[in-house]
Amino acid sequence: MSDFFAEFVNIPVTIEGRCVILMPDLVGIVPLSEQHLYVELQEAVNQTPAIHVNEADIENIRETYPDVPIYGLWQTLINSGLVSYRKSLQVVQSSPMDGFYIHCDLGRAEFSGDYEAGFFAADASFTLDDAAVIAPDLGNLSLPENQAQMAEELQAKRKKKARAAWISSVSVAACVVLLATATDFSLLQYHRYENQEILDKSAMRDYLLAGLDGLKTSRITDVPNDHEKITKIAEVWAYEKQLTTQGAQEFKQNDFTFIFPDRGADPSSHVGWFNTEYSLKNSGEWVVNVTVGAL
Repeated sequence: MSDFFAEFVNIPVTIEGRCVILMPDLVGIVPLSEQHLYVELQEAVNQTPAIHVNEADIENIRETYPDVPIYGLWQTLINSGLVSYRKSLQVVQSSPMDGFYIHCDLGRAEFSGDYEAGFFAADASFTLDDAAVIAPDLGNLSLPENQAQMAEELQAKRKKKARAAWISSVSVAACVVLLATATDFSLLQYHRYENQEILDKSAMRDYLLAGLDGLKTSRITDVPNDHEKITKIAEVWAYEKQLTTQGAQEFKQNDFTFIFPDRGADPSSHVGWFNTEYSLKNSGEWVVNVTVGAL
């Protein structure tokens, strides 16, 4: 291990089995006059403000060491848990009197910079006598998630992320539209089916009422005995209340044709005097012919 950890800055080193470069970075607010020179390396989190790097430094390192991933010095040390937020002043030395420092206050990192000949330009009250030296072994470092990138690369990354989010939103909206359309179609089909059921039953009711009215108003010498016919019609109705009639039916006829929904079994297997025929219409139904008059 080097006597001064800052000697590992701006040169290829091996961390977690990978060849990388640690470059100087800036923790905290970038001076207004220099903001156009820096790009964000890491967003602010609970105990650390945003971290930035000089874009020109990235470009210079890439010219010398192309294709080698670049990470920030303080970014990596913080990610490795080597910066104590309880210590006010901590330094990474490049010589006994020079190096990089970070200042923490109230359990949070505040700002960082470099110092020369033991002088801290940001705060003249800082002294090396009060500073804690950070000089870890490379094997104790853990690489952060974000690499240093140029502004153009960061913008392209944001556009790609925004495009992916937009595509995801469009996909969700399309699924909602398709689901709503399918639901509307299903409800419409169900409404049509139920409406037809009501119409069929209303027609049968009107027919039966007309027959009853006809019996009430007809004067006949011989009173017919339709007990057997009515009983069989009642048995048919009791067996399947969802039945419909096929065409117009008249009470005076002896043969009736009904439509039963398909319930998975031939109705004649339960009522022997049903004559049945299976139809594929309406997704499957039974045409039931019954003789309810004189046999």
